Amino acid sequence: MAWLGKIKAYISSKTSLAWKLSGLVALTVLLVYIPIIFIGVLSDLNQVKEELEDYKQSLELRIQSSFEPAIWNYDIDTLKKLLSMELNNKNLSSIKISTGERTLIWLSSRDGQIQEAYFEPTGPYIDKRVIPITRFDEREQIIAYATVWYDHRESRNLLVKEIGVNILNTGVILLIVALAVNYSTYLKLVQPLESIRKSMIEGGKSSPALARKQMSEANFKAAFVEILHMAADLEHMFQEIDAAYAKIKASENLFRAIFLQAGVGVAQINFEDGRFLLVNQCFCDIVGYTEEELRQKTCRDITFQDDLELQCEKMQELLSGNKQSLSFEKRFVSKEGKVVWAEVTITPLWSEGEEPTTQIMVVQDITAKKAAEQEIIKLNDELEAKVLARTNELEEANCELEATIDALKTAQSQLVIHEKMAVLGQLVSGIAHELNTPLGVINSAGGILEKTIREEIKWVIDFCTTAPDMAVKLYERLTERGRAHTDDMSSQTKREIKRRYYTALKEHQAEVPAEVVEHLVEMGYDAETQDFLALFNIPQAPQAIRAAYVMSVLQRTTQMVRISAEKASKVIMALKIYGHNETHGQLVPHDVIKDIELVLTLYYNQTKYGVEIERRYEEVPPVLCYPDKLHQVWVNIINNALQAMNNKGKLIIAVAKMEDKVRVSITDNGPGIPESIMDRIFEPFFTTKKLGEGTGLGLDIVKRVVNEIGGEISVESRKGETTFHILLNT
Repeated sequence: MAWLGKIKAYISSKTSLAWKLSGLVALTVLLVYIPIIFIGVLSDLNQVKEELEDYKQSLELRIQSSFEPAIWNYDIDTLKKLLSMELNNKNLSSIKISTGERTLIWLSSRDGQIQEAYFEPTGPYIDKRVIPITRFDEREQIIAYATVWYDHRESRNLLVKEIGVNILNTGVILLIVALAVNYSTYLKLVQPLESIRKSMIEGGKSSPALARKQMSEANFKAAFVEILHMAADLEHMFQEIDAAYAKIKASENLFRAIFLQAGVGVAQINFEDGRFLLVNQCFCDIVGYTEEELRQKTCRDITFQDDLELQCEKMQELLSGNKQSLSFEKRFVSKEGKVVWAEVTITPLWSEGEEPTTQIMVVQDITAKKAAEQEIIKLNDELEAKVLARTNELEEANCELEATIDALKTAQSQLVIHEKMAVLGQLVSGIAHELNTPLGVINSAGGILEKTIREEIKWVIDFCTTAPDMAVKLYERLTERGRAHTDDMSSQTKREIKRRYYTALKEHQAEVPAEVVEHLVEMGYDAETQDFLALFNIPQAPQAIRAAYVMSVLQRTTQMVRISAEKASKVIMALKIYGHNETHGQLVPHDVIKDIELVLTLYYNQTKYGVEIERRYEEVPPVLCYPDKLHQVWVNIINNALQAMNNKGKLIIAVAKMEDKVRVSITDNGPGIPESIMDRIFEPFFTTKKLGEGTGLGLDIVKRVVNEIGGEISVESRKGETTFHILLNT
């Protein structure tokens, strides 16, 4: 299909603007003509259809209204006249009137003649319809049928005729319009544009002045206003071209002056062979050649041998089009054979997509700069040697300093452990008491359990296996009651119940051992007197009461052992956690309330008699800390508070959430901290306690631990109240 495109291009180049516009107008007329004809055909077709349909509806109405009397009276002549009148219409081919299977009359129209018919009309334009004929007064009763054959040929012929007339009329009108548009276009557009085109061609061949002269001779009187504006714009453009030529000439003179007198070397080089096309005097001075000598050489001829490969790489990079210009350092060889260092910037003088032509090379002599750099490198090497020697000395001093810091850290850790052990030493007597008390209870309970199991349990088993059912049920009921008994009955209440039961036994002259009544009351039995007396109507009731009491004693004894063991375990766990040292060295989430409660467990013996502890705990998230070090914060602050109150007073511990932090406030109602020493309480080894009571490191350790985990500590004190506030991160 390439030859078709060439033919189109040839015709386009040889065809004048007038013919092109005429063809465009003809195409536009054709595009308008076709839809108009199509719309006209549709309109005519719809009109014919509507007229035919109206005729059919009117015919059917006439048949139903006019034929009924003649059919009812069997008047064939009248029917024939009516049918003949209807068949005069060319859209009707045949009509048959019948009743059931009998045909009354059947007429057809052929070539303008009406005659009787015996066969149905056929053909592509025949439309058959059956119309029922009913009684005038009874519409539900059908008396006959009218079969009608319509012939659409007449409607088709009429439609074709109207379409032909519309096509002819529309074509004539559009042809006249096209000719008028073509003529007007030629006068107002084509002729002026051709004049402008010829003027521009002639002006391009000669000069803008001649082009303006030809434009002035052209006739634009009948042209469009836009063409007149175009001609004026073209005249203005020619004036601007003259001005631009003048500016270009001035710029060329300026460029030549700058090029020749520039303070750096500038050369224009042919890209294909690398020959110098134009050089300035500064470039000649740098390489030592004259302009005529350089015109006979290439850039490669005066490049240092070792830099040829670098120059080729840079030229290939420039040729790839990735960069607009390149700067690099290279060496030239002067006419005298000396090596000249230069900083070179190469810029191509062709645009992207064009064939490479020439390039501009700007050269800056940096030979002196390179010599200075070599001197700097030499001095830098000497300086690096001195710095290396000094660095070695500093590294040795740094090793000694690190060893000293490690020693200080070790001493600091020892001081913390010493302080922890000192506090633990103060608590050891109270902790020992807290452990001895539950251990004593466990020891005593063990003796009771041993005696009961050895002397009583076998008797209880024998009773349960040999006693009557009523006695066993009484035993089970009393055992269950004793298991639910919480021993919260006061001694006075127990004495009143015993007195009431003894009085009732005496009044009813019942002989019941006193120990039976004692056992019942100890198990928490406090029923009414009548229920109490009813117990002894059960056979072997005293034995059942004794067996239930034995089981109650076993239950209460084991409960005492469990409670005492839990208490001792809690103290031991607190000691274990307090004495544990973390080794991972990372901040971990920790429950601060649980931690404070652990410390209070260690101080339980010191606080249980004379110190009221008020807990104001809110629900707070875990804090980030070193748990083993955080213990020491609470131990030191609580220990100082108890010592300040002399173990008698009120200790308030509040834990609350403040935005993204947790605040712990510990308040005591001791004498307070004097204002004169408030600024010194966190100093190491500063203490107001008597000799041997403190080391002066407690609050120093507290402050360092809080700072280490990123928290804050502050203190408020007045007479009768001191509060330490600790803010911890969550």
